Amino acid sequence: MPSEYPPRPSRRAKIALAVVAVVTFAYSIVVAGQILLWFVLAGIAAGIYVAWLLVVAVLRLVDATERIASALEAEHGDSTGDNNDGSNDDGSNDDGHQIRDVEVDDR
Repeated sequence: MPSEYPPRPSRRAKIALAVVAVVTFAYSIVVAGQILLWFVLAGIAAGIYVAWLLVVAVLRLVDATERIASALEAEHGDSTGDNNDGSNDDGSNDDGHQIRDVEVDDR
């Protein structure tokens, strides 16, 4: 994945977007006679862009989580104990941290 999300639009893309905005604005005023039509079109375009940013943010989150998991696996190795929860017989887990039971009071 590229390091910069979302990628910055080129100068050519910015000019094309400006031309499209001006043409649609002129159409909404001259041909359709409704200025609010342009705001609806601009709102739809902005909504699509925000949805794209959300997708990119989720992809970045997944990528970062995978990198963290890989680093932790590399750091701790592939050592597994007999217990499924990773704890030893003395109540500590494989990396030396003490595990304690917590009781939940249902009131």
